[in-house]
Amino acid sequence: MPMTAQAFVPGHITGVFRIFDEKKNPLECGSIGAGFSVEIGTLTTVSAIEQESLEITTIYNDENIDANVTKAVVRRLVEKYERKFKVIVTHKSSLPSGVGFGASGAGALGTALALGHLLDPTLSKSAAAEHAHCAEIENRTGLGDVIAQTIGGIEIRTHPGGPGIGKVVNIPDETQKVVLAGATGLKTRDVLTNPDNRAKINSIGDALVSRIIHDPSLETFISCSREFTGYIGLSTKRIDAALKDLDNSGLDQSSMVMLGDSVFCFCNDNQSQIAINILTKYWTTSQIQVTSISKEGGRLVSW
Repeated sequence: MPMTAQAFVPGHITGVFRIFDEKKNPLECGSIGAGFSVEIGTLTTVSAIEQESLEITTIYNDENIDANVTKAVVRRLVEKYERKFKVIVTHKSSLPSGVGFGASGAGALGTALALGHLLDPTLSKSAAAEHAHCAEIENRTGLGDVIAQTIGGIEIRTHPGGPGIGKVVNIPDETQKVVLAGATGLKTRDVLTNPDNRAKINSIGDALVSRIIHDPSLETFISCSREFTGYIGLSTKRIDAALKDLDNSGLDQSSMVMLGDSVFCFCNDNQSQIAINILTKYWTTSQIQVTSISKEGGRLVSW
């Protein structure tokens, strides 16, 4: 009989960041920045049965896909423990891929938590998460999602690096709802490898993150996210138009999602329908989700 374990990891949205990826050790790479975890996320089931060679199958929302980051996590863990398995990783997710909602990090962390537990029940969450972070860095699919998704809440990543090296503090949260609208368009890998984009991001990222650290409030996070969005010049016409419409309706606790053709809007229960009505002018209904802040980070749910 195969061994099985399940983990749930919340989605994650970044509003502002600064790249640190020059070190050789991927655990020392990452980003500083600020963002928040959301209650929509990914439930990952890992099934493993010992055999003579490693075989990995990855399924995302009932579709067999070549999930490079998930596979990288599996390879790292089985090599560490010098074991060989037939591994089936099944992701059931509310997070669309490639829109900036942390789908890659959620899948990587869920795989690390579930498979890590099967290989070593004493493995800490932080130690498992290191493998997910390294897989993201090596595939250039994310910088700070995993460490944020390990902790949950609205977070400031004050020092770069993976779990155990990077440092995170939380911003007090009194928000009720988050409305998200997202589409594919920006590829994280393309942005992170483009010299012009990197230069713009890093030239303003330090100052804005420093401002949030010194005034850790939702208002500062939003204003810095907006300033960051305007400066780096990656927003699409629909992002600009949607944010203007939200502002004009008094829903100004909103900004662009890093990195996607996507926006987020903090609001109360009564305002959420207004936000949805505005955003459906620019995104389809299926591209809009209403959720809330996840106070809890990724965790095992069955084993």
